[in-house]
Amino acid sequence: MADDDISAKIEYDKATARSLQGTYLFDGMRSRKNFALNKMCMSLIKPENRAAFAADETAYCCKYGLDENTTSLVTARDWIGMIRSGGNIYYVFKIAAIDHVSMQHIGAQQNSMTLEEFRAKLNSHKELDHG
Repeated sequence: MADDDISAKIEYDKATARSLQGTYLFDGMRSRKNFALNKMCMSLIKPENRAAFAADETAYCCKYGLDENTTSLVTARDWIGMIRSGGNIYYVFKIAAIDHVSMQHIGAQQNSMTLEEFRAKLNSHKELDHG
């Protein structure tokens, strides 16, 4: 496949992803949008940083240069808000791991559902396949 074909395919895939309601394509532009949030989240791979974050979340966010709005998103655990603001789901999930929150909890919040409703939605395909 020629480089031009690959580039065209990538651009097509990006345009398709951006056109899907509720999809936040994490690309170079979005990564620059909230670099401070992503950097702070990545710092949570170290146990001592997780302890510092748990001890004073606001101060920890300030240490990484998060603005007031982003800090509010973090402390409120507004997962979709963090994603919309430029957070990478894999980095943001490091906060969820501290709280012992699953990806399903985040999916439920993003879909304005309870955890039970979201799990039922995820499992509904089984009934269709076997019904």
